[in-house]
Amino acid sequence: MKLPRSLCGVLPVLLCLAGVLITQYATAQVYWTEAPEFSPPPTGSNPETGDLDGDGDFDLIYGVVLQSYRNIGSPSSPSWQQDDSLVEGVNYEISMTTCLADLDADGDLDLSVGMLYGEAYPLFYYENIGSAAQPVWQRDDSIYQSLPGGSWTCPEVADLDDDGDLDLVLAVGWDLRGYLNTGTSQVPLWLRDDSLVEGISLPYPRSSPNFGDLDGDGDLDLVVGGRSYDGPIICYENSGGPQSPTWIENEELLTGVEMDVESAGLDLADLDGDGDPDMLSWEVGNGCVVYLNQGPTTPVESSSWGRIKGLFRQR
Repeated sequence: MKLPRSLCGVLPVLLCLAGVLITQYATAQVYWTEAPEFSPPPTGSNPETGDLDGDGDFDLIYGVVLQSYRNIGSPSSPSWQQDDSLVEGVNYEISMTTCLADLDADGDLDLSVGMLYGEAYPLFYYENIGSAAQPVWQRDDSIYQSLPGGSWTCPEVADLDDDGDLDLVLAVGWDLRGYLNTGTSQVPLWLRDDSLVEGISLPYPRSSPNFGDLDGDGDLDLVVGGRSYDGPIICYENSGGPQSPTWIENEELLTGVEMDVESAGLDLADLDGDGDPDMLSWEVGNGCVVYLNQGPTTPVESSSWGRIKGLFRQR
C-alpha cells in the first residue's frame, strides 16, 4: 500500500522523534548512593533546606522541634553546626513542617509553616524582614488566610506552570491540594486548581511533597515522603512539561533509595554541588539519611528530553 504523499516527508521525522523518545525514556533511570558523611545530626524530623546565611550553601531546619543547622562546610561538602538563631521568633508549639521560598521576590527566603492543627487556615507565614544573610521572621497571616483550614499540613512551592511565580501544593491529611498563583511573584494570590496534582495518590496522611528535576529533562518531578508505618517513598515523573505537569509513578527514578521505611519527611537539595537534587530522608532508627543523585544512566543532551516531549506534543 502506498502512503499518501503528504505523509512521506513527515514520516521520517516522526519516526526519528519516536526513536529518540523511546531511547530517552529507556535511559531516564536515576541512581542514588547513600552518603553518610553528608548526614546532619538526627535531632529532629521533617528536614527543610535553604541558604539562610547567604554564603552559597544549604542550611537546614528540622520541623516539629524547629531546630536549625548552619552549613559551615561548602556547597559541595556540607558540615552541620547547630544554630537555632536561624529560626528564632518562629512559634514551634503547633508546627509540623516547614517550607523555605522567596514568596515576596525580595531576594531572601521566607518561611511557611505547616500546622498540626489548622482549623482557621492551614499554614503560618513568616516573612523574612531581615536579609539573605541573617533572617528575621515576622508573622503575616494575610498570605494564607483565603485557604480553607486543615490539620497535619505540609506545604511545597514551585513554579508549576512556568510563568515565573511560585505555585503551592499542600498536603492536608489524606488530601493533596493544588493552588495556582494568579497574583505576582511579589504578592501571591492562590486559586485552587487540583489539575496540578491530578494522578497523584497519597499513600498515607501527613505526607511530604517535594519537587525537583530528578532526571535532568527540564521539568519538575515529584517525590512524596512522609510519616507512616512502613509507608513507601513514592516518585512521580513529570511526563508533561514545565508548563503543564502530567504525573506518572516511576520508581526507577529512586533506584538506590531505601523506599520502604518508616519516615518522617524528606527534602530535595543539591548538597554536592553537581547541579542535580540530592535527597535528605528522615528515617526512624537511622535519622536523616542523605542520598546523592548520580544522574541519568545516559546524560541528557542539549536537545533535552523535555524539549523533545514539547515538540512531539505540538506536532
